[in-house]
Amino acid sequence: MKKLFYVLPVVLCFGIIGFAWAQRSEKLSESNQATIKAKSQQIEKEIAQLKDHPWAGQYYFGDGLGANVSLTLAPENGFTIIWRGCMGLYDQNHGTVEWDRDKNTLKMSFAFEVEKGYAGRYASEYKPIRWGERVYLIPTDEIVQFCNEINSGSEPRKGVHGQSFLRRGDEKKEVQGKPELPKEFMSCLFDKPVNAVIVSVKDVRETRDITDSPVFITTVVINKGKKEGLVPGMQLYVMEPKDLVERMKLTKVEETQSEGEFRIWSSKTRKTPTPAKGWQLSTRPRWRR
Repeated sequence: MKKLFYVLPVVLCFGIIGFAWAQRSEKLSESNQATIKAKSQQIEKEIAQLKDHPWAGQYYFGDGLGANVSLTLAPENGFTIIWRGCMGLYDQNHGTVEWDRDKNTLKMSFAFEVEKGYAGRYASEYKPIRWGERVYLIPTDEIVQFCNEINSGSEPRKGVHGQSFLRRGDEKKEVQGKPELPKEFMSCLFDKPVNAVIVSVKDVRETRDITDSPVFITTVVINKGKKEGLVPGMQLYVMEPKDLVERMKLTKVEETQSEGEFRIWSSKTRKTPTPAKGWQLSTRPRWRR
């Protein structure tokens, strides 16, 4: 019985891994590429017949290097999503779309299980957000992250590359004012940067990333909070010391102070900076001032 107790978890583990690899192999197969190509063509034909649709279209986000994610979707023919990077095709998927008019959200049903940790940030639910003539698709649980992009100055972007799905071609359209966010998130957009100072360091712990490299997570306390409009999930960038490009994500926000975490990757060739009392932070990095 003891032998079975030890063997069973191993069998289950290899069974799960085997299933995951089998699915991934099928996802990246030539037959699935052909399926996605044909489906994308059907979706594009449907898009061409629609006029001023609130969300149908072709979207992109990425950095032009390791993450280049294209999403094509329409009401009847569903969606395709393709992630390409430096080494070629990394992932692809497809499925159906359900439009919830009351909630103004898109619900995505994927043909293949979505693997965690992908740069594709595939979400099961998106919210179309208009900004002038632009249309963004933002995961419903990442609207604060979209606000971070705006507060940091990376949106509205001038070129195709960015961290959120934007309808192709819309990067050429100028915008004014603020995007049409759900009203509960409008206060997350700042007219001017919020600046803060680290007043104490709570703890430092070490973890490992997927390459088994050390990552140091440092929890700090800053001197700004709800009074200045901060909420959990917001990001602040290091302003001083000036030789650092690290950022912190808020995890707990009180009236006049907040807690946040730095996740700083380390290696033999990179000296790991240690967040310290007195560091100056801001919601807008110095390179976008």
